[in-house]
Amino acid sequence: MYCNKCGIQIADQQEFCGGCGQKAGGSVQMQSYVALREKSSGAAALLSFLWAGLGHLYIGKIALGLVLMLIYPVVLGLGFFVLVGAMGLFGLVLFAVIVLAVWIWCIFDAHKRANEYNDFLRANGKRPW
Repeated sequence: MYCNKCGIQIADQQEFCGGCGQKAGGSVQMQSYVALREKSSGAAALLSFLWAGLGHLYIGKIALGLVLMLIYPVVLGLGFFVLVGAMGLFGLVLFAVIVLAVWIWCIFDAHKRANEYNDFLRANGKRPW
């Protein structure tokens, strides 16, 4: 147990604190806590800019981040060969638009979810997910 007045540790059988003389009945058990840190929305966006899904991993959306990280190269590879091979130049433009749209969505979604994480953390003192 710890002294409620000065905070030093005292034995359970002691009647008085050896540091300040406080009666042991005033002692309380110390509680430990883990400080939770906010997530940087800029870092989440930058990580998603570098590779789809990295920003989601950073903010703790592990499943979504892994799915995006694994599916993005498949979409890039297959989409390129299917669209460009089947439609030529139009397929290339369509492929570029689709890839760009998914990439931009990943960046903005990671940024938005980092802000949601921080808002929930400030309001409730715990992680949202």
